[in-house]
Amino acid sequence: MNNSEPLYNSRVIDTFLKLLGKRYPHVNVAELLAYAGMKAHEVADQGHWFNQEQVDRFHERLVQMSGNEAIAREAGRYGASPDALGALKQNLLTFVGPAKAFELANKAAANFSRSSVLTSRKLGHNKVELTTTFREGVREKPYQCENRIGTIESIVMMFNYGLPEVEHPECIFKGGTTCRYVVKWENNPAETLVTIRNYSAILLALVCVMALLLKPAIALATVVPTSLLLFMLIALLAEYREKKGLKSILHSLGEPTDKLLEQINANYGNAQITNEVGQAISRQTEIDGIIASVLQILKERLGYDRGIVLLENQERTKLVFRAGFGQGAEQDELLRQAVFDLAGSSGAGAFVTSYRERKPFLINSIAEHAQLFPEDNRELLGKLDADAFLCCPIICDGQSIGVLSVDNLKSRKPLLQTDLNLLMGIAPVIGVSIRNAELLETKDRQFNAIVELEKAMDELARAKEISERYAEDLQLMNEEVRNFAYIVSHDLRAPLVNIKGFSVELHCALKAATPLIEKGKSALCERELMMLGEALERDVPEALEFIESSVNRMDSQINAILKLSRLGRRDLKMERVDVAAIVQGILKTLGHQLDAGRVTVSMAELPHVIADKTAVEQIIGNLLDNAVKYLDRDRAGQLEISADSGRHETTFTFRDNGRGIAAEDMGKVFEIFRRAGKQDMPGEGMGLAYVKTLVRRLGGRIWCESELGVGTRFRFTIPIHADQPAAS
Repeated sequence: MNNSEPLYNSRVIDTFLKLLGKRYPHVNVAELLAYAGMKAHEVADQGHWFNQEQVDRFHERLVQMSGNEAIAREAGRYGASPDALGALKQNLLTFVGPAKAFELANKAAANFSRSSVLTSRKLGHNKVELTTTFREGVREKPYQCENRIGTIESIVMMFNYGLPEVEHPECIFKGGTTCRYVVKWENNPAETLVTIRNYSAILLALVCVMALLLKPAIALATVVPTSLLLFMLIALLAEYREKKGLKSILHSLGEPTDKLLEQINANYGNAQITNEVGQAISRQTEIDGIIASVLQILKERLGYDRGIVLLENQERTKLVFRAGFGQGAEQDELLRQAVFDLAGSSGAGAFVTSYRERKPFLINSIAEHAQLFPEDNRELLGKLDADAFLCCPIICDGQSIGVLSVDNLKSRKPLLQTDLNLLMGIAPVIGVSIRNAELLETKDRQFNAIVELEKAMDELARAKEISERYAEDLQLMNEEVRNFAYIVSHDLRAPLVNIKGFSVELHCALKAATPLIEKGKSALCERELMMLGEALERDVPEALEFIESSVNRMDSQINAILKLSRLGRRDLKMERVDVAAIVQGILKTLGHQLDAGRVTVSMAELPHVIADKTAVEQIIGNLLDNAVKYLDRDRAGQLEISADSGRHETTFTFRDNGRGIAAEDMGKVFEIFRRAGKQDMPGEGMGLAYVKTLVRRLGGRIWCESELGVGTRFRFTIPIHADQPAAS
């Protein structure tokens, strides 16, 4: 059995202390209790129990300090004295005499010790046998056997009998399996007189009857009156001694009865307070209301000077001051700013230790429990003027959620174990109520969230309906735009062909008319000849060249519009695409330009994607072609290609150290027929427009980051499909 298991009631130790106060005043009780690991308030609390190690240390030190090795038996015998009778009176003096008391001694013994079971066997009207059977694992000491003998003697003595004779034929400390005691006591004088009275009544009655039969006159004159007088004297003496004994017993019963009534009243009060707490907090549905109700009861009904409630924060990393009473605004602020860290490994303090280990603490002197208070805790308690307090964990479903603490700052009233027991009864009620309040708050939040979700779903349904309608409209508009682009490009091509054809005819006609004009020059003056020469040799050829160039440019733009329109119409064939292979193939076709521009290519590992292969080739081809085309010829080129696979999409990055794009031109990058920067390279301004259209058709996004004179970074994404292969 663990030596720390509580086995012996505090009233046993209290009897020793009363003996010391009466007969050994020189013994330092405070030093004795400190050596035994006991507290004065624990001894005063009849509901407290001590373990074997504590009582052993108590007896060991007591023998040294008193010099009496037989003090254990003396203390047991002292239980019959007026000073120490209280505990035994409550349990035994309600019986008629020692025989009846010993008959039910097992019940009384259970109130003082949990180490053993006491049984009794009646051997005669004034003789009993008592047997003590120890619980498994209990290891008592010989002094406790001596104390038990002294207690047995005191039981007989308290009924106004003399010192009984106690034999100890079997002892566990002498090889026995139990401790057995044979108790024998002399008859009480009152009982002897009652017996004499009863027998004398019979004897005197027989004498009177015989006298009346033999000598009636003498019998009536002397025998009968004398017999009656003698009987009355014996009866009066017996009644006097009996009443004296009863009066003594009644007098002895008075004190324990009063104490018992006090205990009953205290228990009733505690039950009533617990009931009040339950009723008060049952009307509250918010945590702050629950705490306020409890603190009000602690203040008004229990009379504590100060009380606080600390609750864990949402992350369960520290205790937070929630509410309190009895302290000023400055002390309230100190508690709010105090850090009660639940994550620290050491130096936690009483509050955190109580929370972690789910056990209460009764501290009547902080100085005596320095190990429970790190320096910052002692500093805080000093500012709060706290020296003694008790705290207990607020527990719900076996889990700590906070700490409740009270103290008597002003009255300095000592805190007892009964106070702690009461708070330990209240704390679980608080814990359950707080948890219920949290559940209600969670339920309200969930209900509100459901309401908001339903509203959002309704709005989403409406938005979806509008979106689908817009999508249909957009699809129709896109179809109309594509048709319009096709029709416009087709219809514009006919006039362009006519213009080009007529310009060619005009050019031919001019060639045919030139000899005729030469013949007619003789009729013209010098000024007219000069004007004719300018028209035929400069103006008309320039006009024809401009018309032809414009027609070609417009034809190219019409072809570009048709190509862009076809990109939007072409059905995509989604398949597994090896992007790395596509990049390497395009780089081979650009090998000459790369060598000319001294370009270093760096390509990271590129994943496979599910996409239209042709679209991917066109996207990458345009980006690489642009990167090589717009390199800065004054420095060696650098080209980096990489990819990053996310949860929903893969992002490809193409970075170069080319000319870069000015900030004011960034908005033109993806527009059709728009070209940024110096126009010294051939092109229509449609390449990035194609790229943007293709990326959008694949379900991705494309954007550009650039700095003039530094380089450009193009990024585009391709969605990851459910059957997307792992990156390779």
